[in-house]
Amino acid sequence: MLFTGVGALVKKELLDLLKDPKSSFAIFFPIFLFLVVFVLASNKDVENSTVVIFNQDRGVHSVNLLDDIVNTNIFKETIYVNSEKDLQKHINTENAFIGITIPSNFSKNIDLGKKSDILTVTDGRRTNAATIVYGYLAQILMKYQAKVSGGVMDNIPSVTVRTWYNPNKNQYWFSITNLVGMIIVSQAISLTALAIAREKEQGTFDQLLVSPIQPLGIVVGKATPCAMISLFMGMCVMFLGSLMYGVPIRGSLLLMFIAMTTYVISVVGIGVCVAAFSNTQQQAMLGTFIVQMPMASLSGLMSPVESIENPLMKAFTNVNPVVYGNKLVQGIMIKDMTFADAMHNIMPIIFIGIFVLSLACFVFAKRYRVKIF
Repeated sequence: MLFTGVGALVKKELLDLLKDPKSSFAIFFPIFLFLVVFVLASNKDVENSTVVIFNQDRGVHSVNLLDDIVNTNIFKETIYVNSEKDLQKHINTENAFIGITIPSNFSKNIDLGKKSDILTVTDGRRTNAATIVYGYLAQILMKYQAKVSGGVMDNIPSVTVRTWYNPNKNQYWFSITNLVGMIIVSQAISLTALAIAREKEQGTFDQLLVSPIQPLGIVVGKATPCAMISLFMGMCVMFLGSLMYGVPIRGSLLLMFIAMTTYVISVVGIGVCVAAFSNTQQQAMLGTFIVQMPMASLSGLMSPVESIENPLMKAFTNVNPVVYGNKLVQGIMIKDMTFADAMHNIMPIIFIGIFVLSLACFVFAKRYRVKIF
């Protein structure tokens, strides 16, 4: 039969992966490492930063404005300087990544009803953080402008922002839901590629080919334990993330299990495909790195997928399973995604999985001159 002996091979692979304490530690320790280091490092909220101020005015309006700026949780430290050169020095040495210069006629112009500008200097080396802090600063300036203008601005329409699904804009909700997909990718691809490449490097893969197990059964037997471990790790990250950081799980756990199982199988197929082109574990590790980097970079983790304008990169996001996996995890956990909506992301993952598994089987069949099916 096609899958004769697959169960024994699956058991053997699980024992190889889990019987060694060092191997088990290397597999499961990233769960806790990612939950602490990755989540805290990927937090895009900017608080307790440092601002450097060069105030040439010393009038009542500049003092009141600076009080509004300083008395927030955005800035933990305020550095006052006496020249533009000193301000530039603090920016260059990265003591602060945003600076404010208030002109000498700032308060006078406000009292006379004239336009009065201030200069904001940001550090382009830390563009993301500087942009976020500048947004906070712009809000403070607008509020102060409205306060000193009295009724002049009363008739200007105001904008009310309502954030769906994450009303408090908790950045951890974004980090944890993306981490679920990334932990599956990092473990599923590497474990699968290394498991098959190890058999090749040790010369035991040829022995498996002449065993009673069919070639397709060998691929299934080698990939199944890796898929099981990766799925378990993904579920652990989801529940631990919910417990540690308060990320809600609003959707159906059954739908989540179906979506993650489909996602794991597709990603494991990429690991099998990498192993098909590798002869040693070193080659498998390099292949895994080459595959994972663009998948992670173009998954929406670092920047929104919608902001990618390059046609080639945009096309890659359409065949990147991590994009669909992240949408599923975020949608089910935070949005309570329905089954019909989930299928819009599950179907592309299925097609991607079929393609990469077919490619891997084709390479194995050509290289070892065997019939996979």
